[in-house]
Amino acid sequence: MGIQVHSFYDYKLATQLIQAGVIGKVSKVIAWSQSMWGYDGPVPEGKDPVPEYLDWNLWLGTAKDRDYKEGYYHPANWRKLVDYGCGTLGDMGVHIFDTPYNALSLDIPYTIKNECREPNGYGFPETNVVTYEFPGTKYTTEKIQWIWYDGIGAPAAQKDLELPDPKETLHDQGAMFVGEKGRLFLPHFMELPRLIIDGKYQELDYSIIEESIRPKGVPVRNYDEESKEHYHQFVDACLGNGKCTAPFSYAARLTETILLGVIAGYFPNQTLHWNSETSRFDEEAANKYLDAPYREF
Repeated sequence: MGIQVHSFYDYKLATQLIQAGVIGKVSKVIAWSQSMWGYDGPVPEGKDPVPEYLDWNLWLGTAKDRDYKEGYYHPANWRKLVDYGCGTLGDMGVHIFDTPYNALSLDIPYTIKNECREPNGYGFPETNVVTYEFPGTKYTTEKIQWIWYDGIGAPAAQKDLELPDPKETLHDQGAMFVGEKGRLFLPHFMELPRLIIDGKYQELDYSIIEESIRPKGVPVRNYDEESKEHYHQFVDACLGNGKCTAPFSYAARLTETILLGVIAGYFPNQTLHWNSETSRFDEEAANKYLDAPYREF
């Protein structure tokens, strides 16, 4: 899966620290992005001439037919619209979720709730607060709660996100692990995880890190090269040399988890119950969003 940070030292380090029990069993993850890949404005009316260089029918592909409107699709605005993207959660969530999801060996959540505005059938909400509950793993308490925030000003201020230096502000994107012994703060991205115990930053113990991650645990980072490692790993696996660390079996579960939160946005403030064995919601009204009619084009 194209989650390049999966192969970055910072994220591998965070995974090893969590799995080594540096903060004990984890009960909560808070993740956020201040990106706002949503659209709360009115549905545009009328249509504009299609530019000569654009095959509009081909661009729409299997999505439903819609009149062209200048400025609503590019650059990157398609991410905000329900027919073409999946909002901030789907866009940034897959990258920011990856390390906590991997580190905690999570599977599929059984409840999902999205606190957001009512759906308008055109754009995703500009702000979302999505709460997941997962069954526990050997790295977590019996149940684990995961809360995702997106939009301007995210996340909401709370004790679990307080940093040791009151002058320090949270990064615009990141994740916080909350465990029995303390917290691990993982900014997104290009920064080392930070260990917080009893309200103070603590030195990381690199001795517990496998030397395969970085010889002798020395935090030497070259992000251009580490990004390439992700692609090399895929090619090597195709050639029969080793395995991918983010294979389809992993990517499918991660994607499923994130898209459940996107679907929950159609039912604001309602807790949805997901049956991973049947791949259906207990709430029948939500099941229509598991598929979409494909237009022949």
